[in-house]
Amino acid sequence: MAEPPKKLLILVVDRDNDIGRKANMKTPIIGFEENLKAAQALLLSDPEEADANAMFGALRVYRELVETYGEDHVEVATLAGEENEGIEADMKIMNELDEVLRKFKADGCIFISDGVTDQFVTPLITSKIPVVSIRRIVVRHSESVEQTWLVLGRYFKLLFTEPRYSKIFLGVPGIIMAIVGILYVINVASIPLMLSAIGIYFILRGFGVDQRIGGAIKNFMQVFRMPAYAQLRTFAAFTTFILFITGLYMGYVTTIGAVYAKYPNPPDPLTHTWWWLDKAPFLIGSFISGSVDLAAIALLITILANIVYYLFSRNPRIWGTIRGGVLLLWVWALLKRAGVILIVGATGGLEDPQVFLLAIIAILGVVTLTVTLIVTRMLRRMYSKYFRRRT
Repeated sequence: MAEPPKKLLILVVDRDNDIGRKANMKTPIIGFEENLKAAQALLLSDPEEADANAMFGALRVYRELVETYGEDHVEVATLAGEENEGIEADMKIMNELDEVLRKFKADGCIFISDGVTDQFVTPLITSKIPVVSIRRIVVRHSESVEQTWLVLGRYFKLLFTEPRYSKIFLGVPGIIMAIVGILYVINVASIPLMLSAIGIYFILRGFGVDQRIGGAIKNFMQVFRMPAYAQLRTFAAFTTFILFITGLYMGYVTTIGAVYAKYPNPPDPLTHTWWWLDKAPFLIGSFISGSVDLAAIALLITILANIVYYLFSRNPRIWGTIRGGVLLLWVWALLKRAGVILIVGATGGLEDPQVFLLAIIAILGVVTLTVTLIVTRMLRRMYSKYFRRRT
């Protein structure tokens, strides 16, 4: 037979102090007879009390171990916390455990649990004495029900007592209900409208839209803590977005205006689809001519801001960004000229001035990009010590 610990403590912990509130018993309770009297008093006060079952379970384990190891090697004790089961309860349990260990210097502990407070109590015990075994004493027909109600009770308690949760689950719905009630009384809003507003709130909250908006605002506020060149890059990105969207809108407005200017009474697109398809080059050219300028300026702002950012941060990506800027200017000129050709139409090959000009822009663009590539490669070698790739 394996050698037992020198002294073994059988421990019951009533974290919410039912034994003190219901049976008026002071803890810690040490010894078989004292624990038997306390368990009986607790059952008489509340026959459904789970802690009483745990105490009787501890007494049974005590008898079994006494028969094996003797009374000098085994002791049983019951500890209690506080009704609120918070930090005060845990501190009280720790103090009572210290008192028990002063009277009975145990080398190991058998924790008798009701199956509910293990996660809270076990770390407290193990900080003072090794836990040899954990025995759960739970009434068979009520274990799942008890645990379910315990979890639900804790969540409801958080909703009413924790400000962080009560503001969201009580405060915000309360404000909405109050506003809805006032609007309904003064006949400003109808019930369907009010239900829709409440539904929208729950949708935003359920899918975390409010958290994403809050995170975006928080990230935006971080911009003001960045270095100046990083702020420039961020503001340039915001400006690019605004200008690009505006450019698309200007392209749409220009296209609609050009259609009504050239065709005062255009047919319905749903019934005259082929007529509109025949005018597709004119529509595309009008859209390009109306939107390409703002769209190109928007992208050019981002490129220039990135050049400044890479210059101050000594990032070698500056050379690729410069080439990208030159490419953007070339594409801008090509699209601008292509839009004009699509609007007015081409009467021939290079004899047409618009087509000839488009070809010249294409050739000059290739030459300019080639020169830019050569110059940036030379500058990259010359300033290789300043622009170093970060690892």
